[in-house]
Amino acid sequence: MKQPKLIRKYVNRRLYDTSQSRYVNLADLRQLIINGAEITVVEQATGDDITTTVLLQIIEDTQRSGAKLLKPEFLAKVIRLSATTDDPALSERLNNALRGATEMLSAA
Repeated sequence: MKQPKLIRKYVNRRLYDTSQSRYVNLADLRQLIINGAEITVVEQATGDDITTTVLLQIIEDTQRSGAKLLKPEFLAKVIRLSATTDDPALSERLNNALRGATEMLSAA
């Protein structure tokens, strides 16, 4: 497995791709991911891993642009599940479901 690209997020909200030594935006990161890259986003000031937050921002931008990837009903169910269960394996089960869907699409 290849090393994820390191993206640094600065206080001024700018994202910096350390492997390409250039500033990028959410659309650039989306394209990297579509092309198969793995990314890790780290807040420069604190060193915190904020990858999940940035990925959610990319999904939000995609939704806003008219590509309705996630329906409100699905998102509401995810919120309810996260609030009503103390199941540490929930995240893994959701990932496995998506992995299975991805493999089905790839085989088609």
